[in-house]
Amino acid sequence: MKMVRGCLVAVLVLALGLASGALAAEPVKIGSVLRLSIGAEHGIPAKRGVQMAVDEVNAAGGIQGRKVEVIFEDEKDSPTAAVNAVQKLINVDKVVALVGPMTSGGTLAAFKSADEAKVVFITPTATSPKISGASPYLYRGCTRIDAQSAVMTQYIAEKLKPKTVAILFSNEPYGKGCAEVFTKDFEAKGIKVVATESFMRGSRDFKAQLTNIKAANPDLLFIPGYTPETAPAAAQARSLGLNQRIVGVYGDMDPEYAKLAGKAAEGHLINGEYDENYDTPKNRKFRENYYRQADAAKEPVNIMFAALTYDATSLILAGMAKYGPTSEGVKKFLDEVKDFDGVTGKLSFNESRDVVRSGVAGGGVYLFEIKDGKYVKVQ
Repeated sequence: MKMVRGCLVAVLVLALGLASGALAAEPVKIGSVLRLSIGAEHGIPAKRGVQMAVDEVNAAGGIQGRKVEVIFEDEKDSPTAAVNAVQKLINVDKVVALVGPMTSGGTLAAFKSADEAKVVFITPTATSPKISGASPYLYRGCTRIDAQSAVMTQYIAEKLKPKTVAILFSNEPYGKGCAEVFTKDFEAKGIKVVATESFMRGSRDFKAQLTNIKAANPDLLFIPGYTPETAPAAAQARSLGLNQRIVGVYGDMDPEYAKLAGKAAEGHLINGEYDENYDTPKNRKFRENYYRQADAAKEPVNIMFAALTYDATSLILAGMAKYGPTSEGVKKFLDEVKDFDGVTGKLSFNESRDVVRSGVAGGGVYLFEIKDGKYVKVQ
C-alpha cells in the first residue's frame, strides 16, 4: 500500500512539474491593431516596428523565460472594425497589452473595451486631443494635433508669410480634426481662411472643390488627410492653375506621396515625429535594421511609423520585464517611466498619459519639405 501511495505521489509531482513547465513555456501575448489594408503604406511599416521590438526581446531570452507573441489585426480605417479587433484580442487571445489602433477614430471607438478589461493600450499615431486623459489605461505615443499645428503654423507665419489660406480636408476624424485646429491657429497668427472644402476617403476627383478654392485666390493651400487622396488632390490643383505653396500633415509622411503627386510634390511641407539622424546608439541600430528588413521584404518604406510603433512596443515590453507580464505591471511602469531610451527621443508620459519627449528639438515635432522627390527635414 505504501508503495502505491509513493507511486501516486511521484506521479502527482511529475504532473505538477510538467504543468508548471508548460505554463512557463506559454508565450506572453500582446496585440496590435494597425492599418494593414486601407492605409497599409503606414500600417505595414508600423507592423515592422512592432515586430522588431518583439524580436529583439525574444532574442535576449523573452520575458521571464517566456517568448513574446504579437497578434496583429487590421483596423481597416473603420471604428467598428477597430472595436471588433480590440475585443477579439482581449477576450479571445487574452493579450496583456495593445499597440494601436493608429487612427483617432479607431482609438476613440475602441479604447472603452480595453478600459473595461483593464488592458493597457498605447496608440502610436492617433492625434486627437479627445484622447488625452480619456482612460487610465489609454496612452498616446505621438504628439497631439494641436501641438503639431502650433509648430507648423508658426513656421508658416514666420517663413512663408501668407495672408490667406484655403483648406481642403479629408472628411473623417483625422482630416476634420486637423482642419479645425489649424483653422484656429492660422487665424490666431493673422492668416485668414478664405475657403474650406472637403472630400471623402477614396475620392479621386477634386476639381469641383479646387475650382471653388481657385476663385478665393488664397496665398497658401492646406490639404490635411492621407496620401492616397492628398497627393492626387495636389496634382489636380496644379493642373487647374493653382500654383500656391501646398502644405499638409503627417498623414502624408510617405515616400509614395512624391510619386503620386508628381511635380506638384515639390516644396510640399508637412510635420513629422521622427528624425532619422537622432544620434544615439539605439536609433542608429534601429535605422540600420529597419531598412535592411523592409528592403529585403519589399515593403512600403516609411520609417517614421515604424519608429513610433517600435517605441510603443518597447515601452510595453520594458514594463513586462520590470514588473512581470501583466497589464497592471505594464501600467505601473508607464506611469512612472522617465526618459526611456526610445528611437524618437527620451520618453515619459504626462498626467494625461500623452508622450513627452526630451533630448530632441521641439519635443520631437519636426517639419519636412519635399526636395527633389524626397522629404528633407527643414526644422
